Amino acid sequence: MSSTVLHHEFQVISTAEHVRPARHETAKVLTDWGISKRVVDTACLIISELVTNVVRHAAVLSPTATVTLAVDQAALVLSVADAHPLKPKALPAAHSVGGRGLFMVNALVGEVHGRAEVLSDIGTGGKRIVIHLPLAPAAI
Repeated sequence: MSSTVLHHEFQVISTAEHVRPARHETAKVLTDWGISKRVVDTACLIISELVTNVVRHAAVLSPTATVTLAVDQAALVLSVADAHPLKPKALPAAHSVGGRGLFMVNALVGEVHGRAEVLSDIGTGGKRIVIHLPLAPAAI
């Protein structure tokens, strides 16, 4: 098991106007850590989508969400946790009624050969969506 080298955690209020500050804090922290622009851009898009999902689907039971950014030996680990117990499932394709957020997140993660998982968060009774993005570009 690899140990965490860098770690940053912050709370986000589950309202639409707090998506942008979450994206900006993510960009600042990852840039300060020396993460490549390409990985930072991907991470910011993923955090924006995940926080937006909290706002749209979990805010009623989760007035805040926790965003965690971490770097271990091989990956950037992003997570967004909320107190809503319903675990989301990405639709197989984007729909006009929704489902684009996780569909896009899964596409971005797959594109860089990362991985995504949805875990129960025992502390809140909700869930945590965890994304692992390689720090080095994937071999083609």
